[in-house]
Parts: sequence; C-alpha cells; structure tokens
Amino acid sequence: MAYDYLGLTNEVIARMNEVSLTAANFTSARGFQIQCQNAVNDAINYINQREFGWSFTHQTQTQNLIPGTTRYTIPTAAQSIDYDSFRISKNSDLASAGITLRIIDYKEYTQRYIVQENDVESTTLNGAITNTATTITVVSTAGFSTTGSIQIENETITYTGVTSTTFTGCTRGTSGTTAVLHADTTNVAQFTSGGIPNLVFRTPDNNFGLYPYPNKAYELVYEYFDRPTLLVAATDVPTIPEQFRQVIVDGATAYSYQYRGEAQQYGLNFARFEEGIKQMQTLLLNRADYIRSTYIPYLQRYGNSAVF
Repeated sequence: MAYDYLGLTNEVIARMNEVSLTAANFTSARGFQIQCQNAVNDAINYINQREFGWSFTHQTQTQNLIPGTTRYTIPTAAQSIDYDSFRISKNSDLASAGITLRIIDYKEYTQRYIVQENDVESTTLNGAITNTATTITVVSTAGFSTTGSIQIENETITYTGVTSTTFTGCTRGTSGTTAVLHADTTNVAQFTSGGIPNLVFRTPDNNFGLYPYPNKAYELVYEYFDRPTLLVAATDVPTIPEQFRQVIVDGATAYSYQYRGEAQQYGLNFARFEEGIKQMQTLLLNRADYIRSTYIPYLQRYGNSAVF
C-alpha cells in the first residue's frame, strides 16, 4: 500500500476486518471507516506529542529583522522553539560579525531593558516608494519629530518637514546607506539607540523579543520544531518517515479497538505502539549526555615530589 492517508487507513481497516476504501470513496467514508481515518491522525498526534524534538519536525527559520522593532512572532506551525539556536548572520555590509544570542527570561528583560521600547516611533509606508522619492507617504507621522531622520529597512533618510501623513524634503541614503525601492506597508521607524541584538527572551504570549532592538535589517536565524499537520486528503503523506509506518498503524489499530470498546485488544496494540515509539526515540533522538571527567591524576595534583 502507498504511504499516504488512504494506504494507512486501509491497513488499519484490514486489521479490523472491514471493507477497504478507494481514492474515489475516501472522502465519503461512513461508520467505522471514519473511525479508522480518525485513528490514523490520533496515532500521528500521539507520536508528535510524546516528543517535541523529532528530527522530522525540525525546521530552520531565517528572517530579516525590522529596525526599531523589539518583538517578533514565531511561525504559526511552530510547536517548540530552540532558543539556544538564535544567531545573527555575518554581514560585512551591515558590520555584523555574526553572533549567538544569549537567553534571558522575560522578568529580567522587563526589569532591566524594557524601557528601550519607549525609544521608538514607528509607522508603515502608505504606498511603495522609489529610490529617488523625496516625499514619503506613511499611515501617520504622529509621534515623529518635525525634522530628523527615519530608518526604512537598511536605508537612513533625513527629512526637513512633516504633514500628518508625509515626510517632506527627504534626502535619501544618508549615513553611508544606499537609497533603494521600498514596498507598500514596509515599516518606518525613528529611534536614537538600538544596535545588533545580543539577547533573546521568550514573551508571555509564546513569541520572542530582542535586546537591543535592531537598528538595521540584520538576518536572524533560529531553529524550531513543527506541530503535526492533520491528514485530510487521501494522498496526504505524514511527516513521520515511512520506515515507522507500522508504528502509526499499531497506534491507529489500538485506537480503533478503543472505539469498538474492546479493551483487551486495545491494551495489547497500545503496548506495541508504545514500544515502537521507544524504538523511534532510540533511532532518532541521540541524547547521550556529554560527560567530562573531573579526575585529576595524582602526579598532576601533587607533583613529582609525591611520596608513595
């Protein structure tokens, strides 16, 4: 059978001695066939909930930071974030040597660094701008100084006047930056501090923030683990490698017996399901701790003058 939602469901159905499905009638399944479909997803969800760090759910996220912006949203599908993996990429044009960020807790951030968020005014472009535009239209200039400079991505722009929705008298590409095109809704910020972030913290809403806030569009890289995607179509394929097909089927069979109220068969199949997950952990999760010996040889401790 193919390694897809239909194939897995039919393997469970065969174990339960029920009528198999086809690609044509998969979406119109009825009765116990639907229970077998649900059981496949239940088994996959259980496997993923047993571990947040399966290798097959590992992802790497790369995003350009927004000048003046402290807080960021994690990917929608992320289940677990590896905060030890946060780093800023090397970029000689932005004078970034590339660093790994240190983790601090949210309480420490609020006690020591949160005032940085009062240093920034921000808005967004209301329409794209060319690299020669001297009037920049934004959603609002409320809170911005009447003259000064703004940052749009990696370009610094000075201006001599404002209206309620425009910066006027703009000089493009100042402070050694380059004038470029910017898309509609791009962030526009004004700040007096910032720099290359060196700290990362987890926010109460399960997103993350940085200190100091970036003053340029540095590239941030970090790693995370996806949550499972529900199988829907007959041809949907699990993210779990096919070599563990029987683990899924064992779990789905156990859940199918549970739906039928056959407790003994459920227990037998669920035990086999659990054993299969343990084998997956052994094969996929290399968690051998690094152990360094603290033993000091006798001669190293007492020198050659030691008396035996």
